[in-house]
Amino acid sequence: PSEIVAAMTPCLRLYAFLGQSLAPAQGDNPYRDWIEVYSSLEFEELACRLETLLDELGQDTESVGTAYRYAMQCELDFFESARLPAAPPAHTDRVRR
Repeated sequence: PSEIVAAMTPCLRLYAFLGQSLAPAQGDNPYRDWIEVYSSLEFEELACRLETLLDELGQDTESVGTAYRYAMQCELDFFESARLPAAPPAHTDRVRR
């Protein structure tokens, strides 16, 4: 269970941050529904709850650290792929154990 929480935390925290950052200027944004979901108080509370679970349940083990780092690398690769569409994902090469 700790590894699952560790793997989910980076995505939820990042999406809450992005949603909240984009919310003030959303206007007629075609991604308005996405922004509304991820900028909501409910989603922020969910991200906070997951971070709390990680603090409570997660132990400083190699498997928890690896799951967290891998999830962070996947998020980075996802956003880099938009900037560098021809570059293959490198997450498997850069994850440190």
